Amino acid sequence: MILNTNSILLYLGFLSFVLILFSFFYEIYIFNKAPFLKNSVYSKPLNESLSILIPAYNEEINIVNCLKALSEIKKPCQTFKILVVDDSSTDDTYHEAIKCKDEYFQKNDDIEIISSGDRPSDKNWVGKNWACYKGSKQLTTDWILFIDADVIIGKNCIFNALLKSCTDDIDLLSLAPKINCNCLAEWMVQPIMTSLLMLGFPIFKTNDSSNKDSFAAGPFMLFKKKSYDLIGGHLETYNEVVEDLALAEKIKSNNLNLNFSIAINDISLNMYRNLNSLIEGWSKNWFLGLEKNILKSLSASIFVFFLYSFPLILFLISLIKINFTDNTKIYLLTFLISFISIISYGLKRLIFKNKFNIPNNYWYLNSIGGFIVIYISFLSIYRTITGNGWTWKGRNLYEKLD
Repeated sequence: MILNTNSILLYLGFLSFVLILFSFFYEIYIFNKAPFLKNSVYSKPLNESLSILIPAYNEEINIVNCLKALSEIKKPCQTFKILVVDDSSTDDTYHEAIKCKDEYFQKNDDIEIISSGDRPSDKNWVGKNWACYKGSKQLTTDWILFIDADVIIGKNCIFNALLKSCTDDIDLLSLAPKINCNCLAEWMVQPIMTSLLMLGFPIFKTNDSSNKDSFAAGPFMLFKKKSYDLIGGHLETYNEVVEDLALAEKIKSNNLNLNFSIAINDISLNMYRNLNSLIEGWSKNWFLGLEKNILKSLSASIFVFFLYSFPLILFLISLIKINFTDNTKIYLLTFLISFISIISYGLKRLIFKNKFNIPNNYWYLNSIGGFIVIYISFLSIYRTITGNGWTWKGRNLYEKLD
């Protein structure tokens, strides 16, 4: 049987619709079953010691809000300090951090600001690994929490995280933050990326000690210090661009306890400010996150196309064909399929807004966001393999890759 164009469009429309339905219900299922960080009624600081380490490179915009939020948190434990490691920033990050220290922290010994210094030439340090390693070497507390400078921590978050880690004997607790969208590009792309992470990295396997799968989110990683030292810390991931995944894998491979929980009501993250920085950031991680596997990357791109972008194409084709062809029956059907598919984005985002307080702004632009994600996926393959334009905040990454 020879299929004509009309039949092909109809079959592809049904395929897209089935994928959308699967994604719709599976994401809701995951969010309903996923472990959320619980708010404890326990009030006294824990009998533990904790250091918060913040690597910061060109974060003059974010560091103020990050430190201000930390100055207002509930004291998590008896011994508690903050260490900001300026990673040779070319902007005013260091001086902004000093100002925050003087303005927001009554006891100046609660916070220390240091410079990471030049990176040693004997190792190809990438990303924030050098700053994290340099800072961690001077910490002796029971626990060490790595957070990014673009993170804003809720008042009870660290207390609840430390209590959970102590109670459940967790060696690495990583928390998923709420992602703030600061530009139109983020509203189009970030919900898609969040969905892909939920579909591709199941929380349940990560939290199952008998399963080898692992996952962690770099913006919030709370280690038992002795476990961090046991796996070699950031020294062992010096050349890893996605060091959070590498560290989580090392925790699991050493038969240590890894836990990944959702904390969208306790942590927020400001990742990007414009389209260029968004493309740079995601193209840095996409191909590596898929294990530098071209087949996986291309498959993910096809999945994104049918899940997000194809319904818009089908909708526009159907709309045009209905008005300019006699064979309207099949195009009315494809129009209906594509319309329901697009509306389902909004319905899913509305459910997430009402249930989890996740904004649903610009949901109707997800189809366009799908095209941006597909572009990022191909760009990531090209940049990672060739090194052309493969950077993070202007720092070249290609020569660092094994």
